Order: sequence, then C-alpha cells, then structure tokens
Amino acid sequence: MTSILLLTSLLLWPAGLTFKELYSVPEWVRRVVEHPDFAKRYELDAHLNPFCHRADFDGDGKVDFVVFIRERSSGKIGVAFVHRAGPRFHVVGAGKAGVHGDDYSWVDAWAVFDKGAVSQGAEEKPPPRLKGDALLLFKTEAASALLWWNGSGYRWYQQGD
Repeated sequence: MTSILLLTSLLLWPAGLTFKELYSVPEWVRRVVEHPDFAKRYELDAHLNPFCHRADFDGDGKVDFVVFIRERSSGKIGVAFVHRAGPRFHVVGAGKAGVHGDDYSWVDAWAVFDKGAVSQGAEEKPPPRLKGDALLLFKTEAASALLWWNGSGYRWYQQGD
C-alpha cells in the first residue's frame, strides 16, 4: 500500500523536482510553487543543504517557508519566501534586481535569525527592528547579511564584510 501511494505521489509531482524536494516542501507551499505565476519563471533549487527553512518571517504568528529558487530563463539563484497567510510569495534575487544584485549564487550557507535584537552591522544606518524572524545569508569567511520583512517587502541589512 505504501508503495502504491509513493508511486502515485511521484507520478503527480511536476517534472524537475526531486524526490527529496517532494518530502521537504509542505502541501500549502507546493500549491504556490506549482501555480503558473511562479512555475513559469522559477524552479526550486536544492544546491545548498538545507535548501529550505521554516520560520515566522512576517511576524504574524504563522510559520512561513523560504526556499532557494532558480530563474528558468537566466539560471540566476535567489530565494522565495512563501507566507502562510495568503499564501503568497516574495522573490529576492533570481533575476529580480535588488539592493544586493539579482543573483545569490554566491551564498554558501544560510540560517534563520530568530526575532530579537539585531546588533550593529557593517552598515552605518541603525539595525532593523524585526517584525518576525529573518534570514541570515553567508559567504563564509567573507560576508553576511539579513533579509528581513518590513511589512511590505524584504529588506537587506549587511551584517559583516
């Protein structure tokens, strides 16, 4: 019986996603990334382990999801935040120009930064006041930055160089 369910799940799964991605992404996130608005332009990318994180990024008390993605046309890497309330997605990088470029292929480590005080980083401006958890991106032994939700979009705060 388990084999039949597994085979059925794999047959229904869209091309291009791996077996491990199938079991790492919850159903409510799969509905977003399978939607034509997302799937025409982006695909999930598992080049870094883990390739996804769960946290309350928008500060609404519900668990959200972030995953590495690749823009289909350019191959550029970025992240997509999928908010549980909605659900809707917000792309940073992956061909979308932003404060720190449109390709995050340089990221070689990442972690969830729990909501709380942010210490002064490399920027002169004051650190952000987090509404929820943030995402900490690293280029190990080089730089790090926070991606954080300000209520209308994701912002960049340079932690170190």
